[in-house]
Amino acid sequence: MKNIKSMKCFYQQALLVGTLALVVSCGGSGGEKQTTPITPPTPTTPSGTLDDQFTLWLTDLSNNVILPNYQTLDDEAKQFSADSLAFCQLDNANSSDLADLKISWQELNLAWQSIQWLKIGPILEHNRNFRIQLWPDSRGYVARDVENFLLAQSKLDVDTVAKSSVSGQGIPALEYLLYPSSIQDSLLNATNKSKRCEVVLAISENLATISTEVLAAWQATGGNYIAQVIGGTGEFTGVKDAVEEIITNWLEQIERVKDEKMLEPFALSAPGIPSMTEFYLSEQSLVSIKANVKSFQQIYSAGDGHSFEKILAEFLEQPAIATQMNDRIAAAITATETFSGLYAELLNSDDGRVIIDNNIQKLRDVRDILSIDFIQATDINIGFNSNDGD
Repeated sequence: MKNIKSMKCFYQQALLVGTLALVVSCGGSGGEKQTTPITPPTPTTPSGTLDDQFTLWLTDLSNNVILPNYQTLDDEAKQFSADSLAFCQLDNANSSDLADLKISWQELNLAWQSIQWLKIGPILEHNRNFRIQLWPDSRGYVARDVENFLLAQSKLDVDTVAKSSVSGQGIPALEYLLYPSSIQDSLLNATNKSKRCEVVLAISENLATISTEVLAAWQATGGNYIAQVIGGTGEFTGVKDAVEEIITNWLEQIERVKDEKMLEPFALSAPGIPSMTEFYLSEQSLVSIKANVKSFQQIYSAGDGHSFEKILAEFLEQPAIATQMNDRIAAAITATETFSGLYAELLNSDDGRVIIDNNIQKLRDVRDILSIDFIQATDINIGFNSNDGD
């Protein structure tokens, strides 16, 4: 009977430990009660829902990445407009002055390349994304429209540019003017230098207007589109829908960089097709690709905020996928560091083509895990078939 009583006590204690504040001791003849403090269990995953996690990511992505990048775009557009005016007011501009203006344009372009991936909300209204950059331009619409501006007898102003075809309004149109294929058309010595300056000034002012409009539409003090994104309201059916739209944008940009910016110029063999690169005249194609790929880390990390790495590893308990995502994005960024020199030279050399091909493969790696493991783990749907099998 004593053994049976002891075993009964053992099972009672095992069942009660961790759930009662007081444990009754079965030992001793007096049935004396002893108090034992209970340590609350440590949660294995964060509390809340997946939508809560998405909201945190959307909040940090909007505040740490999207708004700052649109602010930089606005700053650089205004700076280029001011620099253009200063250049065109010079009586005897020299090559150094023109070089400085080109650097200003390059900074404007890089600001755009960092946020080029996003295609929701204000940037789509009034064709703003195409007005900032129409590319690819296989039919030469940019050159056509700029040449028409140069031939116009009346003075070109910002309102006329804003109402014209999208191809003559943006960054590529400025590239055409700053980096002419013929030295005779240089802003330093062209016979129609004043007209060329007039066109540069009108286009640059138009870009500054567009960038200001987009930024204001996002800001809480303006159109407050940021609230729609974070709350999943307005054009979105919920926070998950907002996330799905943004991830779709990300996948589309991966495909665009891989296919349009690298695979198509790469062609089947050397020398490739250099004229199909994004910025053939200015040779800014490679630095643009670098900016594009770096933006992928910003998206994933929400600008070092509540990242998808945190959501995957801590909330969804998928640390392996989180690590693979990080590793593949980092590998793609590292691969771009091997880009140097002229794109045309890389396309035309064996070593250069190996470098380009490696960059293409690294983007495929990012695309594959993002479009399969990532979306399965997060249970989101995408509106773009990124897994095209190439």
